[in-house]
Amino acid sequence: MFSLTSCQAGTACGSFPLDDDTRRCMVSTIDELVHTHYPFAAQKDVDLELFSKTLWSAVDDSELDDETFLTRLANALALLSDGHTRLERYQLREAGVPPVRLALRGGQVVVRQASGEAGLRAGAVVDTIDGEPAAEVMRRAVTLVRRGEAGEVMLRGSESALAGEVGTRVRVTTASGESVELRREAVLHEPFARRLGDVGYLRIKTFGFIDDLDRLDVLVNELLDTRALIIDLRDNGGGFPSVSDGLFGRLVGEDARAFELVDRQGRVYRRMEAPARGRTYQGPVVVLVNEGTFSASNYFAHRMVEEGRGVLIGGRTGGGAASPDRGLMLVDGLWFQVSTYVVQTLTGENTEDGLEPTIVLPVERETLEAGDGARRFSVEGDPQLERARRYLEGLR
Repeated sequence: MFSLTSCQAGTACGSFPLDDDTRRCMVSTIDELVHTHYPFAAQKDVDLELFSKTLWSAVDDSELDDETFLTRLANALALLSDGHTRLERYQLREAGVPPVRLALRGGQVVVRQASGEAGLRAGAVVDTIDGEPAAEVMRRAVTLVRRGEAGEVMLRGSESALAGEVGTRVRVTTASGESVELRREAVLHEPFARRLGDVGYLRIKTFGFIDDLDRLDVLVNELLDTRALIIDLRDNGGGFPSVSDGLFGRLVGEDARAFELVDRQGRVYRRMEAPARGRTYQGPVVVLVNEGTFSASNYFAHRMVEEGRGVLIGGRTGGGAASPDRGLMLVDGLWFQVSTYVVQTLTGENTEDGLEPTIVLPVERETLEAGDGARRFSVEGDPQLERARRYLEGLR
């Protein structure tokens, strides 16, 4: 969930290449910020002493090159089991991903979805990504995210694992012996709307642009006369809560109940409001979710449940009920942020570990449409979307 993080002038510790003093400063800074702010140690049963020991072990090995050192830091951060507390490496001009989505299942990496051109089938087990064990790459990608000056917004987990410069290639090998070279493509984020008979469909890939709400208002206005609405938040990695709250405000006639941002000591930092705004969409609403529904999109789904405004259909969400308000540039091109406040209801409930849908249907479309999702959109072969349409048909 995006937040206005702490500002700083310059870097906290230095620049690349990393000398011993710079590395020690980086580790010390991360350790202090985590111990001061990280709010989920008790909820997730995290051993912060083990975290610190693992983190500082990276400094003890002076033979590590810079990339291996960063990997060691990422491995330590993975012990926190928190998608918001992470390093972000700004080393790409325009970041992109191939038309493939992966998932970590019981220690194995499997293909969730792939375009017809990718040469991979859903369910295939992936052994390596560019020669590295796939499970290690996946785990590291959550806490060492590759970013660019342009291209991607809010990529996380499996998408981050395959991310790189647009136009470059990444090689994936499977347990069955297949070796496939995938081309990284530009990531398109524009929301779009469609009419499925008398049902409106709104696809939102991210809340990561502050002006997204203007685009969403236009699309909601186009669908005001539909009988029902499907909002597709699958693989929406989050963004600005002000945008998701603004969208929610179009679905209710009265102001929604507040949520709170609470620090690790239980102190309320501020309340998050979702006031009714604009012309209200009156019809029933279904929200499609999956494990990629994270942060601000998970928060939107939580609001839907809390207000009883609609139903969720799909797989359990990816959670991410935190606001990473504390962050800084450790060295040139390397940002660190830590979960600072828990996003919770007034009764103290949070969905950091995910939210179970009203109707659980984890089976997803196997074929991922490459390129422009709006242009290539199809309802065929999408069991979650089809289930949503059947549910709404039953409400006639």
